[in-house]
Amino acid sequence: MAFLLAVTALAFVARLKFLPYESSDYLQLVRVWFADLRSGGGFAAIGRNFGDYTPPYFYLLALLTYLPGKDLYLIKGLSFAGDILAAYFTMRTVRMKYNAFWGEIAYALILFLPGTILDSAAWGQCDSLYAAGLMACVCFVLENRQYAAMTAFSLALCFRPQALFLAPFLLLLLLRGRLQWRSLALIPGIYAAAMLPAFFAGRSFSDLMLVYLRQWLRGSMPTNALPNLAVWYPKDLPRAAGLAIAGAAVLLVLAGVFVFQHMEFEMSDEMIVSLALLSALALPFFLPWMNERCFYTADLLAVAYAFFFPEKFYIPLLTALTSAYTMSRSLFGAHFLNVKLLSVLMFGCLLWVAVSTVFLSRDKKVERMIRAR
Repeated sequence: MAFLLAVTALAFVARLKFLPYESSDYLQLVRVWFADLRSGGGFAAIGRNFGDYTPPYFYLLALLTYLPGKDLYLIKGLSFAGDILAAYFTMRTVRMKYNAFWGEIAYALILFLPGTILDSAAWGQCDSLYAAGLMACVCFVLENRQYAAMTAFSLALCFRPQALFLAPFLLLLLLRGRLQWRSLALIPGIYAAAMLPAFFAGRSFSDLMLVYLRQWLRGSMPTNALPNLAVWYPKDLPRAAGLAIAGAAVLLVLAGVFVFQHMEFEMSDEMIVSLALLSALALPFFLPWMNERCFYTADLLAVAYAFFFPEKFYIPLLTALTSAYTMSRSLFGAHFLNVKLLSVLMFGCLLWVAVSTVFLSRDKKVERMIRAR
């Protein structure tokens, strides 16, 4: 415990340099939302339609309005709390593999990932909140707590639609019987329950249910900020073409799910972590309209993956480098790497994780055959 407290304190100190930084998202959006909530009486104002985030984030902001201190620091403190939660569940995941001190090392690595620091301390974004839910989901799957896993996923989805990056992984678990189909009922139930406080405060229920649809309808052209497949598209690509690419990407990922579903392999802890990382890499890589932080969950899962497969230590190095650069590019205008080169590296990372996962399934099958003899 002393080590964890010391690491957490050092992680906070490492973020102090970035705390005064005001990102464009803070200046144009979050600061305005926080001021509206504070002037409206905190929780008394949660029924207002502030922006295109879901109400659970505004509930947390409303809670912060009752605390003294500068709004910028309170907002970033909330994001840091998400960092700690994500690190905690990564630690628990790694402890499924090792009984020794390695879980605590994983906790420290998560808190000191460059992307994690930039996202919470510089950007003041809430990606760590949904990512913590996804890390909890994977952790609970490993612990055979399916309802806890689906609850964690549902809570993550209440904060950001990027939680769906783990949906192919969960679909495969459902198809292979690791999760029961009735557990899916938790997703709409928890999402609807999370919207109720805003509904009772006066916000339209239909408006609450369609937050993510409105975000998607307002989506811009395919980004050239995230090093994914979209950096190779022409800048004047028609929206209809982008939609077709998105549809093809979903079909490709679903095809991969059904390929794995028909393969014979043991759903070991190693396989679960591999499949989760593969899911978190595949969708943001192939889909258009991805923002700079869409590899965030992959960054966290890659750290856990390296503990399950120490010989693949370079996977989290690649994902961390990519996220750190793309965030720095948007935050500070850094332009010293070619984004297309990074997209090639991320494709290689995705491909190698996929190939390694396929070979892992074959290795486990051979082990079973040897034991049977």
